[in-house]
Amino acid sequence: MSTANMSEPAPRGRRSAARRASQTIEQMPWKQVVNPYPKAKIISEEQVEMLHEASLASLERVGVRFFYPEALELFRKAGAIVDAGDSRVRIGRDIVEAALKTVPSKITMTPRNPARTVRLGGDEVVFTTVLGPPYCTDIERGRRNGNLADHNDFLRLAQYFNAIHMIGGSPCEAIDVPIPMRHIEQTLATLELTDKVPYTFCQSRQRVHDALDMIAIARGMTREQLAADKTSSVYAIINTNSPLQYDTPMAMGVIEMARHGQPTLITPFSLAGATMPVSLAGAMALSNAEMLAGLCLAQLARPGAPVVNGAKTTAVDMHTGAPGFGWPEFCKAIQMGGQMSIRYGIPYRASNFNCSPAADAQAAYESQASIWSAIGCGTNLLMHAAGWLEGGLCSSFDKFVLDIEMLQMMVSFLDPVEVTPETLALDEIAEVGPGGFYFGTAHTIAEYKKAFYHPLISSTRNHGSWVEAGSKDATRRAHELWKQVLREFEPPPMDAGVREELHAFAARRKEAGGAPLD
Repeated sequence: MSTANMSEPAPRGRRSAARRASQTIEQMPWKQVVNPYPKAKIISEEQVEMLHEASLASLERVGVRFFYPEALELFRKAGAIVDAGDSRVRIGRDIVEAALKTVPSKITMTPRNPARTVRLGGDEVVFTTVLGPPYCTDIERGRRNGNLADHNDFLRLAQYFNAIHMIGGSPCEAIDVPIPMRHIEQTLATLELTDKVPYTFCQSRQRVHDALDMIAIARGMTREQLAADKTSSVYAIINTNSPLQYDTPMAMGVIEMARHGQPTLITPFSLAGATMPVSLAGAMALSNAEMLAGLCLAQLARPGAPVVNGAKTTAVDMHTGAPGFGWPEFCKAIQMGGQMSIRYGIPYRASNFNCSPAADAQAAYESQASIWSAIGCGTNLLMHAAGWLEGGLCSSFDKFVLDIEMLQMMVSFLDPVEVTPETLALDEIAEVGPGGFYFGTAHTIAEYKKAFYHPLISSTRNHGSWVEAGSKDATRRAHELWKQVLREFEPPPMDAGVREELHAFAARRKEAGGAPLD
């Protein structure tokens, strides 16, 4: 990886000063987030079964196209009706039921730093960075093509903020790097600048293998050992070509990731009124059918392969043709998908989406709707949790930090309320009595530092003090904070031998021409 795209390390004295200064950025500690609350049920158990039966009917009667010969062969051997001329597979309910028996209900993800291990499933929740936009932006430099330098700065923010548990992949595309080499440069940067769970794109078999080899090196393993490990180390999103199609890279990705024991987030491109029926129930049933088809393929490739239900549906703005992220239909679909995942007993993925072209009020209220809907229904993996803008076309540095604030607030909300004789504070109430104040009581003095949430960005200043501080709105305050983080950033430690082996592998693969897309 060219060091021209990396920030120069600060001298030791500057690093020590930065370390002291960074203590002023007060954030929540790193932890596995748990959602202890009852999960939303916006449709009845009977309606859940109706959706499931409709999905099975679509798989049996209509079928799914798989444009990948190996996928067709796996289904044929399993007893599905395969029309090779049409690449269509009609999947019987017996195949689906068998697959649902072997898919795991929980997934443990172990990166190169075992202290960053997280779990997906049950009540456990993780947050990732934004993934894949071709553009990036901030209020100072404006909207621009994604590039490796900005890609790497997003990784630095992802490593710094404890609210981010896994790397969502390329937080913006490194368009300045040739496509055959891009996955190598981006994977190398991810492994050097972060020690959290990485992501890989399933765009060709060689690209998947390159990423798996590099991640194995970072963990001190071979690719074969990575595949045999009891935990997973990397994940990928599989987007179907809705309606009812899996193209070559996506079908290949399901098979290769499954055979290596790594989870796929099977996420149909489900737009009600465009790629799906306009009725929300019909769209959800068809989207769920596509997810089940991919789940079956993963289990046929390797029984017990981890799969995450990424079924999502949203409405389409019939004036523009664009998805309506954060709309009521989107939020209801998230929660219906959560109910389907609970019915199947598998982890669930949702997303922090918005349509706004700027880090403004629209971005905030659509994101809040996305986050609350996702957490309320028991989402285990919130993709694009920080930085997503413009319907996924752009990554925003400013929005990244605004999202961190919202994520931290959600983590604080998920901390259960303690109701005990001590917290009921009856002796304190008696001591203060009517008309008194609690600022100076022993209980307040002992607890005030940890009693309430401490915001990163939100301000409680009155108007006068806000004006004296520069009249900065939340977006400007977020902008200044991420720039401070980048000034102070130090990469996580990596063994010198591991770094040398990673760079040698990357050099060999680039000399061999990298890997084209399938």
